[in-house]
Amino acid sequence: MRKFKLWIPVLIVVFCLSAGLALAGPKAKSSSLIKWYDYKAGMTLAKKQNKQVYLHFYTDWCEYCKEMQSTTFRNPAVVKMLNQEFVAIKVDTAKHHKLAAKYNIRPVPDNWFLSSNGSKIRNFLGYYEPDQFVTVLRYVNDTLVSKK
Repeated sequence: MRKFKLWIPVLIVVFCLSAGLALAGPKAKSSSLIKWYDYKAGMTLAKKQNKQVYLHFYTDWCEYCKEMQSTTFRNPAVVKMLNQEFVAIKVDTAKHHKLAAKYNIRPVPDNWFLSSNGSKIRNFLGYYEPDQFVTVLRYVNDTLVSKK
């Protein structure tokens, strides 16, 4: 009987852990995530692949930046478009002051689009809901880039 009493806490812990894992669901597939690059590697890749660049300027303390990260950048349509049509680069303005100054970044989030050779196309300041951001990506790709 005493051995049985020792196993009860162990069984409870195992049950709780397995239930927690089951509720957490499957891990996100890597294809459902945006492939982010640092500035130098991303610019090199964009030139090599002749792709447009998406620059996302953010800070860790910015609530709208966190919201974009948790909603907009997890939306399947946004992920697909950024991964297929652009080279996506994230820049923390708190850590990369000179780069932020180059693009005159004041408030964040700030979203810049560049040509494959680094020429500025346009920026879109602020937070965007997933559907709004898909519209922005289409506009940049279909209208602004095709004019250049």
